Amino acid sequence: MFDRWYAARHVRIVVSPSHELETFGNTLVNYHLISELADYPGKVRIREGRLEAHQPLVITPKGLSEIVAEGFGEEAHDYLEWLRENEESLRILQYGYHLKSDNFSEQVVTDSLAAVTERVKAEVIRSGDKFSAVLQGVDDPWDIALVELWRREVDRSAKKNIRELRENGKLF
Repeated sequence: MFDRWYAARHVRIVVSPSHELETFGNTLVNYHLISELADYPGKVRIREGRLEAHQPLVITPKGLSEIVAEGFGEEAHDYLEWLRENEESLRILQYGYHLKSDNFSEQVVTDSLAAVTERVKAEVIRSGDKFSAVLQGVDDPWDIALVELWRREVDRSAKKNIRELRENGKLF
């Protein structure tokens, strides 16, 4: 458990995607995760792949009627009932994601973390890919950095997604 929290706190987003997550479709974020190998000074791993953020879904309390609240107390049941009764004023956006392994690669290079990061950053900026990200994180558990990237992108995109859903009559 310590590794998970340590890894989450030590994610550094060097380059964020320049565009928010799509509102009406899935978004493919191309990630470049750079990490120093703990036991091998001067060795740096570069992982590249795709993170697919699914289209946000609007969840309403009607969906709550399908939830079986077994083992919950009376207060929890009453609260679920209140949510159902007040569905017009309650909407929740649910985002999902999928780590794509079909475009995954990794390589280990000999150089400093800073030098490798600057090279990868320059390549990503030069590519002009509006859905690319460059991250620094720990080498193990490295995938925590991807979950953290996804979480931050959801936070950054939610206001725009809500606005666009509202403008298109999909929220209320």
